[in-house]
Amino acid sequence: MLIGQSLEGVEHSIRKERGINPHVIPLKHPREEIQEEIRKPKPAVMAAKPKLWYFHGRGRMESIRWLLAAAGVEFEEEFLETREQYEKLQKDGRLLFGQVPLVEIDGMELTQTRAILSYLAAKYNLHGKDLKETVRIDMYADGTLDLMLMVALAAFKPPEEKEESLALAVKKAKTRYFPVFEKILKDHGEDFLVGNKFSWADIQLLEAILTMEELDASVLSDFPLLRNLRQESATFLPLRSSCSLGVRGSRPQIATMLRLSGTSCSSKGSSLTMAD
Repeated sequence: MLIGQSLEGVEHSIRKERGINPHVIPLKHPREEIQEEIRKPKPAVMAAKPKLWYFHGRGRMESIRWLLAAAGVEFEEEFLETREQYEKLQKDGRLLFGQVPLVEIDGMELTQTRAILSYLAAKYNLHGKDLKETVRIDMYADGTLDLMLMVALAAFKPPEEKEESLALAVKKAKTRYFPVFEKILKDHGEDFLVGNKFSWADIQLLEAILTMEELDASVLSDFPLLRNLRQESATFLPLRSSCSLGVRGSRPQIATMLRLSGTSCSSKGSSLTMAD
């Protein structure tokens, strides 16, 4: 714009440059045209599906699958079936601490299971309505994850110790974890753990309940409110072709996980790099 040139003069010059008769009065002021352009509905952009990288099995990725399914989000999975696939992710710098699970979502590559779960829970409105609800959801979810870790670690024990470790996990569920959640439900008299609304905490607990029932079908015999929560929560978890939800018995292929990560069951103090 030349110094001292009026807005009308600028518009006159622009119309002339564009081959428009500068002496014809436009039907609309340029500002009106801009505002109309802004108000025009933009074509919807299809968001890319989240993509999950993990070994072919449940493991640490299963909780992430459950949360996505509860949110009604379809996703893609890339199963790591060769050591070369796993090493390429490491070499390309895509695994922050050299571990899976890895989730690609919203232009980010996320690692560390609890961080991924926390992000997804917040993104899909499964993390409470305020800070007080959020911290309670985090407490309950973390407690359940601690219980599930006992089951995951049992899979790495020698055969003669594995059953004993799984039995201990069931015992802990009955005596330490499930009584706490039963009391929470009894105290507030609602169907779900926090705010009478389905949340990440309920998803984690449902996964733990179903896992423990595989090990001991009567594990909920003394917990009627947890049986009700299991029933209520299940309605939020539709089966999806892209998700292993509901496919009970599809335990992580531990031997494959160990082989790909270079870990051995017999190596004491070895670093289990396939999960955080």
